[in-house]
Amino acid sequence: MGLKLLINSLFRGGAEKQFAALAQLLPHDAMLLLEDEIAQPADVSKIQILSGHSSSTSSLVKTASIPLYARRLAAAVRPGDTVLSFMERANIVNVLAAKRSGHRAVLCERTSPSGEFSGLRGALMRPLIRRYYPKAALVVANSAGVKKDLSDNFAVPPEKIRVIHNCCDAPGIGALAALPLPPGWAPVFERPVIAAGGRLTAAKGHWHLLRIFKELKKNLPGAALVLIGEGELRGYLTGLAAGLGLKTFPGPGAPPPEADVYFTGFRENPYQFIAKARLFAFTSLWEGFPNALLEAMACGTPVASSDCASGPREILSPGTALTDRALTPDHAPYGLLMPVLSGARLPAGEPLEAEELAWVEKLSEMLAAPAALRSYSSAGLKRAADFDLPKTAALWLELLNGGNQ
Repeated sequence: MGLKLLINSLFRGGAEKQFAALAQLLPHDAMLLLEDEIAQPADVSKIQILSGHSSSTSSLVKTASIPLYARRLAAAVRPGDTVLSFMERANIVNVLAAKRSGHRAVLCERTSPSGEFSGLRGALMRPLIRRYYPKAALVVANSAGVKKDLSDNFAVPPEKIRVIHNCCDAPGIGALAALPLPPGWAPVFERPVIAAGGRLTAAKGHWHLLRIFKELKKNLPGAALVLIGEGELRGYLTGLAAGLGLKTFPGPGAPPPEADVYFTGFRENPYQFIAKARLFAFTSLWEGFPNALLEAMACGTPVASSDCASGPREILSPGTALTDRALTPDHAPYGLLMPVLSGARLPAGEPLEAEELAWVEKLSEMLAAPAALRSYSSAGLKRAADFDLPKTAALWLELLNGGNQ
């Protein structure tokens, strides 16, 4: 009997990063990838790739290939094995393959499927999740909010779901955060900088942050906004910034010191940017358990986060009810919990919504309150240590070795 690890790919996303970090501490005899894509550290001698697909392959093709992946996975495992899978497509493949091989399928859900899957993607994936997740031996959610979503909306029996939060390598992040900024960036961070991190996708709501920042500039003309990451909404966001009249640096190259908004693109070390910011703003509309928020805290940067249905409240205000929502700014123990934004992509000239105005007022207040920022910096560092990688790995080992109990 052995443990095998399964994921779509080892691309640069948060789920892939968590998977790669845990793989270093979970004894396993094989790592299986649905796609031929490796951008995370891994023991290549243990990797088996189940297709020639990559990140450039159409998602429709990859979804249609689920039965093929399942057949190949079933051929690679034995009846007594446990296969731990991350991400939805790999999770469905895991359950399908288990019907052939008799192995124990343990799934890990990294986001809230109700938020993540809409439109055509939702029409494809939601029925598959609802059909196959309940058939797994065990489902691990990375937050209580994700557990609730799976139980309420995808028919996964609550007794089959366990919660293990994401890990955070706080010492490693701290070491990377202490490195100097790349050439040309130091003058930017002499100004009051608001940083935001994570992929430029619909979940993150960055268009709201641009509208908020435009209004905030009236109170703090010298402020700058630095968006760290890459994603499919980059073109839309740079266009919106220009439409708002914000002087925008789209990268790459040396940044001008006087721009309003900076797009850094993907960075191997985002922490050296985040650590030098005065505040980290997290406008997500939905989450699982947000790595970007936790990593900003590990950088010692004070955080202001939307109180979306899953993740931020568990990090910033543990012990409060999962169903609580910040309708006005809430000074939680480890950071600010802010009203969730609407998600509406309004034209640049439209007036700010009430929730956006609340963000403007509170962020302006915090940027002018150094004592409050120092307090949240210290509290955030303390909280990030609660999610230390060895602690999280120990929870996984206990779960995997303890069967379904």
